[in-house]
Amino acid sequence: MEKWEGKTAIVTGASAGIGDAIARDLVKHGINVVALARRMDRLEKLKEQLKNEKGKLIPIKCDVSDKASIDAAFEQIEKEVGTVQILVNNAGIAHFKMIFGDDDSIEDTITNTINTNFLGLVRVSRKAYKLMKKSDDHGIIINIGSVAGHNASFEFPLNVYAGTKHAVRAVTESMRQELNKLKDTKIRVCEISPGAVESEITADFFSKPEIKKHIGENKIPILKGSDLAQTVQFMLMTPYDVNITELIVRPASGS
Repeated sequence: MEKWEGKTAIVTGASAGIGDAIARDLVKHGINVVALARRMDRLEKLKEQLKNEKGKLIPIKCDVSDKASIDAAFEQIEKEVGTVQILVNNAGIAHFKMIFGDDDSIEDTITNTINTNFLGLVRVSRKAYKLMKKSDDHGIIINIGSVAGHNASFEFPLNVYAGTKHAVRAVTESMRQELNKLKDTKIRVCEISPGAVESEITADFFSKPEIKKHIGENKIPILKGSDLAQTVQFMLMTPYDVNITELIVRPASGS
């Protein structure tokens, strides 16, 4: 990790769960982290908690489902930081509703899920790439996908969530091929597909009466945010001329 000390990373969805864990870990390794999220109060609290670490946390409000919010955030990033070398596209949402359900809010749910999980990732990547090019340094884009992007066969409705995660895998490969076409050997792009991770999303899922009824008293194996932070570390520690394009991460036991 030493080669990244003093460099700058952007982490989206940094106010909770996986994003919080990744941001903490990077700062502790001497990387300056631009933490993007909608909840500034949580980012400010995280900044205070990390004030004595090797790196520093720079909180910036950003809703990745909103193009104007992304544009404003990157204006601030360019002004305050200048260039970046690492991007972790982590922000994501999931709602347990059916595409063919009677809930009138499903239209908004579908739009918001696509805008957050896919369009937001693409837009943030485009902005971050320009700042990576400006730095004329080695850079890496790490997209956080899901095992749902490999297999959409779940017992419970996730509407377009799995579709967006399949799209993340596909667009990651498209980005990799574009970088090859551009002969940009300094910047790599990869995707991590975790299984269920301890987060607000999974806490909401396992609290639902129908889920509790289904699993009973069984304890479902689940990853921690720190497991994903260490996985990101693994990606960062690979040599500059090595690109692990895709990595699936699951608990050691369970389905």
